Amino acid sequence: MVLLDLLKQSITNELLRVFTVFFASFLIFKITASLIKFFAKKISERTKTEVDDIIIKRWSGPINLLLFVASAYLALKEIILPQNTYNTIEHILFTVFSLTIAYIIYVFFDVTFIRFGKKISEKTETAMDDTLLNIAHSSLKAAFIVIAILYTLSIWGIEISPILASLGIAGIAVALALQQTLSNVFAGIALIMDKTIRVGDIVKLDTGEMGEIYSISLRSVRIKTFDNEMIIIPNTVVANAKIQNLLQPDPTVRVNIDFSVEYGTDPEYVKRIVLEEINTMQIIDKTKEIRILFLSMGESSLNFRVMFWVDHIDKRWPAHQEAITKIYRRLYKEGIGIPFPQRTIWVREDESKAPNPFDDKFAATRDKIYPWFGHENEQKKIEEIKPTKEKISLKNFVKKMRKIKISKKLKRKKKS
Repeated sequence: MVLLDLLKQSITNELLRVFTVFFASFLIFKITASLIKFFAKKISERTKTEVDDIIIKRWSGPINLLLFVASAYLALKEIILPQNTYNTIEHILFTVFSLTIAYIIYVFFDVTFIRFGKKISEKTETAMDDTLLNIAHSSLKAAFIVIAILYTLSIWGIEISPILASLGIAGIAVALALQQTLSNVFAGIALIMDKTIRVGDIVKLDTGEMGEIYSISLRSVRIKTFDNEMIIIPNTVVANAKIQNLLQPDPTVRVNIDFSVEYGTDPEYVKRIVLEEINTMQIIDKTKEIRILFLSMGESSLNFRVMFWVDHIDKRWPAHQEAITKIYRRLYKEGIGIPFPQRTIWVREDESKAPNPFDDKFAATRDKIYPWFGHENEQKKIEEIKPTKEKISLKNFVKKMRKIKISKKLKRKKKS
C-alpha cells in the first residue's frame, strides 16, 4: 500500500494514475495469491483426501475475479465522477464481489458435501441415499442462489422484507400441496436412518404378506413376494406398520415341525428315533440344541413338535422338507402309525325319552313369559297341579299283565 501511495503522488495525470493503480494493485494481489496457492498446494499434497486439491483448483478462477474487482475498486477512488455514476459503478463492483464470495463458499460446501456424502452412500446397498444426496445437493445450490440474489437486491437498496414474506407464504402453500409426498419422503429417511429394514431383508407384514425388500425409494417400499409378485407400499404405511424382519438380528431361523402318532406308543421312544433322524441332516445348525416336545394327548393321537435351527432363512424350507420326510419314513419303518381323526360313539339302549315341554309338570308356566328375573315373585301363587293318572301305553300294559300272570303262577306253586 505504501508503494501505491508513492505512485499516486508521482503521477499527476488522472487517467494514467487510475490505470497505474489498477495494474499495480492487481499485480500485488496476484503475487500474494500465487504465494498462498503455492503453500496451500504443498500442504494439500501431504493429506490423503482429494477434497483440498479439488477446492484449490475450483477456487482459482473466482479468486482472480476477486482480485480484479478489488483492483478496480481501488482505481475507482482515483477518478472523479458524478455521484450517481460513482454509486452505480460501486454497486456493480460490490455485486460482483458478493456473488464471487458466495460462489467460493458454495464450492467449499459443495465439494466437501458431495465427497463425504458419496463415501457414506457407498457403504449402503440401497439406492435411496444416492437420491437423497442428489436432492440435498440441489437444495443446497438453490439455497445459495436465493441468498445471493437477496443480498444483491439489498446492495441495490431494494427492500427484501416483502419478498421474504412472499417466499414464506409460497413455501407454506407448497408444503400443504405436497403434504402426502413429503410425509413419504421423511418416512423413507426415517426407515433408512433407523435401519429397521434394508434391501434384501425377508419381511412379513401385519397384513400377512411376506417377501423380500426389493427397493426403498423416496415414495414407497417395494416388496417382492415368493410368488414373484411386487407389492408397493407407501413409506408412511410401512413406518406405522408392524413388520416382522426375519433376517434381524441375524439370519439364523428355527424350523418347527408338528407330527402325531397313535395311542399306545411310548413318547420317549418317539423322541429318541426322531432325534436320531434329525441328527443325520447336514443342512441344520448343529451348534444349537435340537428339541422334541410331547405337546398333548389329542382326541385321536399323541402330538409332538420337533424344533431345530438353520443358519439362514434360505435353508428353512429345504430343511423342513428333508426333516418331515425322514420322520415319516422312520415312523413307518418302526411300525408306528399316524392315526386318522377318530371319535367314540355311544348308542343309548334304554327306552327313556327326553323331556317334553308340553308335559303336565310344565303346565303352570307354559303360557307365562317373565320380562325379567325375579318377576315371578310378584305373580300370584301358582296352584299346585293335582296328580293325574299316568297314561299307560299298550306296550307297558302288556308288560304289566305278564308280570301279574307270572306272580300268580309263583303263588300257586308255593301253595301246592
